[in-house]
Amino acid sequence: MSQGIRLAVVGAGATGKAHAAGAQQAGGFKLVAAADLIPDRLKGLADAFKISQAIPEAEKLVLDPNIDAVCICLPTHLHSAVAISALKSGKHVILEMPPAPSSKEAKLIAKAAEKAGKVIMYSSVRRFGAAEQSAKQAIDKGYAGRIYHARATWLRTRGVPRGTGWYADRAQSGGGAVVDLGLPMIDLLSHLIGAKPKSVFAAGHSSLAGLPVEEAASALMKFDNGASAELSVSWALNQPESQAGTVCRLSGDAGAVDVYTPQGPVMYRGFDDKGKSKSTPMKQPKVAGHAALMRHFKECIAGKATPPVGALEGVSLMEVAEAIYKSIETGKAVEV
Repeated sequence: MSQGIRLAVVGAGATGKAHAAGAQQAGGFKLVAAADLIPDRLKGLADAFKISQAIPEAEKLVLDPNIDAVCICLPTHLHSAVAISALKSGKHVILEMPPAPSSKEAKLIAKAAEKAGKVIMYSSVRRFGAAEQSAKQAIDKGYAGRIYHARATWLRTRGVPRGTGWYADRAQSGGGAVVDLGLPMIDLLSHLIGAKPKSVFAAGHSSLAGLPVEEAASALMKFDNGASAELSVSWALNQPESQAGTVCRLSGDAGAVDVYTPQGPVMYRGFDDKGKSKSTPMKQPKVAGHAALMRHFKECIAGKATPPVGALEGVSLMEVAEAIYKSIETGKAVEV
């Protein structure tokens, strides 16, 4: 790997392009191959990143002995087969979220990774955002004290995914807005709170788009350290346009953090008896997003770091999603 980690990108859509750009910015990678069934999309990726080997067959590409690592950005139902094949052929794998349509399939990926002794890292790109990195640093330094409650939303007014329709087939996608938008926010909450969801109470809706999967959902979660969180996500929701977007606010016993504001992440401290406080905008890192994600993947391959969302964490996330769906179906709180 003296010339860099030889990386293949499977899936040439927007996500594949983002990972390829991140690898290029991170350094230490050599983009050598790409696969996609859509010729124009494949050519666009190959031309943009000067990738010499561009073929339609993902299965053929992941078996190539001249490739060290594979970035998989495919529809969810294709994740496990391609990831397992790549791992068995000795490749390190970074895999887009959600991990798989079910925790059962995520467990198969975990088993293959353990047997192969290779890195499996899920693309927890929200953890690597500039605002999120700053918030995590401040929380870890104790500036907000013990985080005991959080509120996270990712709400689209009209943002149902486009494509071939697999996203609306639960057998292929694993679900709707909960797995698409909810899992990244749940992962971020777990990261910032420093704990895992223990139980959930949820409700889901499909009122506007006429989909067989939920287009909106809300959940109250309790974490294994006693903290709680409110989560709301939507692909389609009748709301003022100004309310669309992402929110992540955390309350601690010594302060509060608002991750997403027009001025970046903000810390609130020194609350008086009337609830007034001093606000302090946080300095943000220069390396963020997919560049920071791929840099971490590189460090994991070198044995200098561990995946923030690895094989077992991927299983855990799918188990949280399944608990949310069970709660939606039964109307009861469900243990994870």
